[in-house]
This record gives sequence, C-alpha cells and structure tokens, in this order.
Amino acid sequence: MLKTFLSLTTTVIFLTGCATTKSMQYPVSGSSSTVSVSSEQISSMTESGGGDHFINNSQITVGDASRALNNPASNMFGLIGVGVATAIDKRNNASAIEKSSLNQAIKFDQLVHQKIQNALSSNQIDPSLKVLAINQISDIKVTPYSRISFINKPDVSVAFSLKAQFKNAADNNANTKRIYHYVKEKKATLSEWDNNQNAMYLKDADTAFTALAKVLVLDMQHQINIDKLSESKQKTCKVSGQLNHYYYIESPDDLCIGVFQTNKGVSSPYFVFVVEQ
Repeated sequence: MLKTFLSLTTTVIFLTGCATTKSMQYPVSGSSSTVSVSSEQISSMTESGGGDHFINNSQITVGDASRALNNPASNMFGLIGVGVATAIDKRNNASAIEKSSLNQAIKFDQLVHQKIQNALSSNQIDPSLKVLAINQISDIKVTPYSRISFINKPDVSVAFSLKAQFKNAADNNANTKRIYHYVKEKKATLSEWDNNQNAMYLKDADTAFTALAKVLVLDMQHQINIDKLSESKQKTCKVSGQLNHYYYIESPDDLCIGVFQTNKGVSSPYFVFVVEQ
C-alpha cells in the first residue's frame, strides 16, 4: 500500500517540477525558529492519489477500493477519461469506508502537537526552537495525516505521515517540504480496525506519531543527515517489503530511518521513512 502511495506522490513531484534533487535544510540553528501543527488536510492536487476520498473534517484519506485511474482505457479519452475515472475511484473509495466507524472527523493535530512537545523536551539541542499553538503562523508548518488503503482487500492497510513545510536554508529560503512516513507491515480487516471504537487504529497512530515526531524534532535541529548511510543499520534494521531503493542512515539506536537513493547514489531529500522494527 505504501509503495502505491509513494509512486503516486513521486509522480506528483515530477509533474510539479520538483524532480531535481536539491539540498534541503531546515532554518539555521539558533535563529529562534518556530514550529506549529496544522489542522488542515493535505492537498488533494499534489499530495494524494487522484481518486482518493477525503473523509469530511478529518485528516484521513481513503484509496485503492477501485483502480479505474490505473486502467489504460481511462487515458484514451484524454482529460475527460481521466476525470471520469477519478470520479469513479472517489465514489468507490467513499462507499468502501461509508459504514466504518473510521468515517468520522478524526484529526491528529492535538496528538502530534503533544508528541512534538514531548520529543523536543527530551531531545532539545537548539534552545531557541519553540513550539507554538496549533494553527499558528510559524517557520515550520507540520500537517499530520493518515491514509487507509483497500488495495489488498479484504485486508486493509493504514499509513501515518507528517508533512513539514519550511523555507529551505540551502536554497535561498525557497519554500519546500519534506514528508515523513511511518512504515508498518500490518494489515487487518476493516471490522478489526473498527473494533472497540477504533482502538487498534488509534494505538497504531499513537505509536507512529511518537516515532515520527522524534525524527522530525531531530531533523529540525540538524541531527539527521540523509546522506550519511549506515552499514550497521543496513544489517540490523528490518527490511520492508513495501519499499524499493531505500537505504538506512545513521540514527539513534531506537530508530531505523531510511531514505530513497537515485541510480546515481544521491539521497532524495523529499521523503524520510521510519520503519517499524
């Protein structure tokens, strides 16, 4: 499921002109940078599958219940065909989640706000970095989200991610973003995700955002070097079947952090993966 989602996201990056691998750097340490968590949804145009359904007033998207957009016939009629296929996928994804208790206004803003505060209190290296209240204008804007996938139905997969938007200190402060994905192999039926008021889903969200917040906090303070590959982590960290062309980098003992590498051996700065062990 994550592989499908990432292929969509990677395609979007190429289509939006971000294919060139550039250096990416958070604001300089000691510059009194601020970070705030957003209650917004991710962009339906640039950050989700074309046929994904967005659950109203939530930070959850639903995809892969049908694959109309993947049918070559959808491209035979140009934009009209793509539009029809997108509408079909959106309708089927909405229908797939309609009766689920996950089909409600679930947001992760408060949870992630607390996770970032906790991670910063335990890993504060730059004393000038401050966490602002939710939805405040800040130097670093963090948007949490989750995607529910029916690609292996009746098994259903869930993914959790953070999107960080900031001005790139390595590129004349141009606007940029980095996405942090939590990689988990777990699958379950929709009814299992629904059980006990979504207890399993919410527990997994808590685990994922704890790890993602720690990586984000370290990264914001320039403690993550995506170009520094780790031979020891490559041997000791679990291999994920959901990812291709990724390599583990140097990281704290309790984390396995991976990045994509191009055929030229250059690490892509746009995605960071935290692989559950």
